[in-house]
Amino acid sequence: MMMQPIRITGLYVGLWIALTLSAAARAVVSGDAPQAMLGIFFWAVVQGGGLWYARTREGAPPKTLVDGIALIGMSVCVLQLFLDGILQAMLSLLLWLQAARNPALTTRRDAYFALCISLALVVFGASEARSSAFVVLLAAYGLSALAVLVYCHQQAGLERELPAEAPAPGGDVKSFPLGHLAALSVGVFLVALSWYLLVPRPDPIHFAAVPTGGGDKYSREDWEREARTGTVPQRGPGSKSGRGSRPAKQESKADEPLDITRSNQRAPGVDPNAIVMYVQSDRPLYLRGRSFDRFENDRWSRSDTGTRKLLPQDDGKFRLSASGEGVRVEYLAHVVSLPGSVLPLSAHAVTLAAPASVIAAARDGAVFLPAPVEPGFHYGASSLLPEDQPRPVARDVPGDRSPYLQLPEGFSSRIGELAERVSASATSPLGKAVALETHLRSAYAYSFETVFTSQGVTPLEAFLFDTRRGHCEFFASAMAVMLRAIAIPSRVVHGYLAQNFNPVTGFYEVRAFDGHAWVEGYVDGTGWMTFEPTAAYPVPQREQQTGTTLFDLKTYTEGLSLQEALQGKISLTASVAALFRQLAEAWHALVFQLRSWFDAVAGWVGAHSLALAAGLAAISATGALAYRGRVRLLWLWARIVLFATPRAKIPLAAFRQLERVAGARRLGRLEGETVEEYLDRVERAYVELHAELRRIARAFNAARYGGETPSSAEADGVLRAFQTIGMRVNAG
Repeated sequence: MMMQPIRITGLYVGLWIALTLSAAARAVVSGDAPQAMLGIFFWAVVQGGGLWYARTREGAPPKTLVDGIALIGMSVCVLQLFLDGILQAMLSLLLWLQAARNPALTTRRDAYFALCISLALVVFGASEARSSAFVVLLAAYGLSALAVLVYCHQQAGLERELPAEAPAPGGDVKSFPLGHLAALSVGVFLVALSWYLLVPRPDPIHFAAVPTGGGDKYSREDWEREARTGTVPQRGPGSKSGRGSRPAKQESKADEPLDITRSNQRAPGVDPNAIVMYVQSDRPLYLRGRSFDRFENDRWSRSDTGTRKLLPQDDGKFRLSASGEGVRVEYLAHVVSLPGSVLPLSAHAVTLAAPASVIAAARDGAVFLPAPVEPGFHYGASSLLPEDQPRPVARDVPGDRSPYLQLPEGFSSRIGELAERVSASATSPLGKAVALETHLRSAYAYSFETVFTSQGVTPLEAFLFDTRRGHCEFFASAMAVMLRAIAIPSRVVHGYLAQNFNPVTGFYEVRAFDGHAWVEGYVDGTGWMTFEPTAAYPVPQREQQTGTTLFDLKTYTEGLSLQEALQGKISLTASVAALFRQLAEAWHALVFQLRSWFDAVAGWVGAHSLALAAGLAAISATGALAYRGRVRLLWLWARIVLFATPRAKIPLAAFRQLERVAGARRLGRLEGETVEEYLDRVERAYVELHAELRRIARAFNAARYGGETPSSAEADGVLRAFQTIGMRVNAG
């Protein structure tokens, strides 16, 4: 059957909004706001123009128009294939092909096809979006797509009313009332929002592809030669670097010392709230950058700066270490603005997938690219976490422990005495380390102000015994030297903490203030175990993100407001965090109350299980008998109804009850069937009831359509006829 042409303007408007928003979903992930706005405006005009042409013109559009738009789209696709890659080229081709189809969009099939294309573009945008604002676009698209589906349903009803050969109705067809559509949209939105916020999420599934071909951008001939031969190339004063090489000054930036009187979180020109990278993982991660083992003059430096160069394996991935026992954690990172050439990785990284031809790996697990990390860089990695406890462990074994026990010249004996006193109750090295960690987390406060007040002074002794306030470099340095004072090897690690999970985007947002310093202490038989002495940061944990979105939003906003409070800022985030906290507490209280009720009901059921089982068996038996004798029960009920019905309405009631009783014998009235047609069909099953059925039909028509009031004799006759019919139908 041919479809009727669309004559519902609301369908075209909804489709135009959906297509424009799908183009916006693709454009906003580019990061270039002016270019994105220009692209959205362009596609709004192109898609809207084609749909307007289809709505206002009769017949097929000129072939030159459709072919011209398609030719432009193919040309743009070929151009983007060389400039932006095959994915962007195919997305552009989809938009242009839909633009070519729009002037001829006249049937529901065309609308469904356009909606599918828009959905593909929105799914792509959602996979690349990193901002919570994208959810607003997603909600607007969902409501516009709902409107299109509602109007397509209305169009389907119109097609059922009009046969295929009938002429299409002229002009516009009255659309589904906007008030009803708005109410439906609000209802769907509230249900979806409640489900999204309150229903626990399943374990996340990660689908992503990380490019492993870096071209010339992340390549160096001397590194590749060293990786193949295992030798370090010697350079004379006038020698030149290989392809993609960088000056020695730039290479050495990764080995710059860590000055504890200065914090990268408050570096000049750095916005503490600026996002430096997005991480997709099923749990919070400590992402290690560099570790430092030598402490002198309030600075940490490295005594071992050597690296080994690695080439990718046949699968395109770099093997960083031999696999061992543990929980494998896979994570993906998208760099926004990351200084230097070090890739932050979780402890005991096993594999790395990155668009580079060669990398350098240090003994402590740090990984360097041949060039500084540029914005937009993607990499994926897998690490092994211990199975028996949540603290990450680095597995490199120190050949010489003396660098990790070194104490600065003039080391204060007061610090050593404090370390001995705090750890005196513990008997194992791990217990002593945990005791020091707990002491620092509970007895000292986190403060950004020490970044400025500590410059020009020796800070550790003042931090531990006088001010008792400091930033993370103070906490990490204090614990590291205190561990060394009680003969436990230690080192300070600088990197990032991926802890702020945004449930809207599904990514951990790593900001500049998440640049962090912590401690690794060497425990015999285990390795370099992570310790978190800074009270403002959570201790290492392995909780996966499987809670409700409402709870995760509460945690996310509270984390941001805490960081802003530590920076001395007051913003809207704190108010939002308070709102989500109240909502989460109210929801948890409701869940607790419901659980208490369910427990009480379960206890009562357990206490009366025998009586309930007997009652359930009796109810089941009664229900089975009632179903078996349902016709007789319906007939008895019909007699009661007729007995209570006034005489004037007996013909109407008798016919309605006859429908119910006969319906139990699969002789129910069909949709659109008249009274005479229905009773003729009943008569074919019960020929002997011709007179009684005719009497009820005459009385019903006279009362229903003639407005007549039956006399007592007529009412009695209807009752006798119904009695005869009921007995016959009841008998089967």
